[in-house]
Amino acid sequence: MGENELFEKPKIFSIKTQIGKEQNVAELIRGRVRKTHDKNILSVLVTPELRGYVFIEAYNGELVKKMIRTISYVRGMLEGEIRIEEMEKFLTPASAVEKITEGDIVEMISGPFKGEMAKVTHIDTAKEEITVELFDSVVPIPITVRGDQVRVVKRKEEEE
Repeated sequence: MGENELFEKPKIFSIKTQIGKEQNVAELIRGRVRKTHDKNILSVLVTPELRGYVFIEAYNGELVKKMIRTISYVRGMLEGEIRIEEMEKFLTPASAVEKITEGDIVEMISGPFKGEMAKVTHIDTAKEEITVELFDSVVPIPITVRGDQVRVVKRKEEEE
């Protein structure tokens, strides 16, 4: 580690990649860092919300450019650095039940009721769970499932 790096604050740089290859690029970068024991790069981040980009926390952007030059699927590095405040929304996980409202029609995407359609009757945001009633059941039985086990098919507002 150079003398300047001890006092220099790390910055976040954005690497443009081929869409769908972000994870591959991140693994290739991590592999090079391990192999060369590069102290310039501190962390590598891939977010599913921003397709086609990999974020690197490093001291020196020029050294990052030099490293990624020969990595497959890399399209280039965006000029400038990114402030951590801009990244915060990608670092906190989104709530699975945040976009679901009571009355929405959902499809079960995992679990024993996979493929079944249901209506949301209750939402527990603290536990990230929703209670649904299946359409195809003879007797409407409330079933509580995790919010990530359903996909919204029709919103309540669309029905009215």
